[in-house]
Amino acid sequence: MRQESIPQSCDVMSWDFLWRPGEYLKRNFLGPVPPGTPARTLAAGVVGSLALFPLVWAQAAAAHRHVPRLPPARPPHHGMFSGVGDPIRVLAIGESTVSGVGLARGDETIAATTARALARVTRRPAAWHAHGLGGATAREGLDRILPRIPREPVDLLVIAFCVNDLAAYRSPARFADDLAAIVTAARDRVGDAAVVIAGVAPIAAFPALPWPLGSILGWRAAAMQAAAEGLTQRLPKLVVERITTPLTRDLFASDGFHPNPKAHAIWGENIAALALPLLA
Repeated sequence: MRQESIPQSCDVMSWDFLWRPGEYLKRNFLGPVPPGTPARTLAAGVVGSLALFPLVWAQAAAAHRHVPRLPPARPPHHGMFSGVGDPIRVLAIGESTVSGVGLARGDETIAATTARALARVTRRPAAWHAHGLGGATAREGLDRILPRIPREPVDLLVIAFCVNDLAAYRSPARFADDLAAIVTAARDRVGDAAVVIAGVAPIAAFPALPWPLGSILGWRAAAMQAAAEGLTQRLPKLVVERITTPLTRDLFASDGFHPNPKAHAIWGENIAALALPLLA
């Protein structure tokens, strides 16, 4: 795991952190968050996760050795659902969930299940493409996935990063900035598409992660979710999912870490419901 670097201006950090710790952490680690967000509580969780990093590193290393390595889904990685009228064009960009780790086929992934749900509800055709990279942070997605995106119009972008940013100890503020950069770069290639940012996974529920590793990363996940939600104030035609479905064991693949086909089907329904108002 890669620990997020601390801001380098030590003189400013020392005085601001000592006298105004809540404001310092909000500014440097959380970034802009929606009104009403308990920023001090979230900042305290981030600080706690930094203090407990040696424990996180040790438990994560042990989990990495024991969690089975599953391959990405086999093709297809694009497709079309039938309907009447102009097609809704869906493009998903993200980490291993988008590449389909834990699934047998690409047409079980979030890109396909979102398109399927949109086609059913609207009765229009829905075309989908998935561009995923296992192990990628949002920053790595920007550098390595975006250049591969064809320059052709898209109606809906689904952007799904979080778990690797959690594992890399990316600060919530930088995570949100990376997501914003992906949205901007993707729109430069595909046009002014509607965007749904996938919610940050409630990682404490992952069966593969022991206690307290899942709980500590969960503190960071809450802060990253709040930072991602702040993007709705920065970018137009964008919504951020908040995962509310209880993540029970029957929603995970055999590794206890990645979502299975049932989870992707539920997830696609949720993403489609969020996207519909933006596509009207």
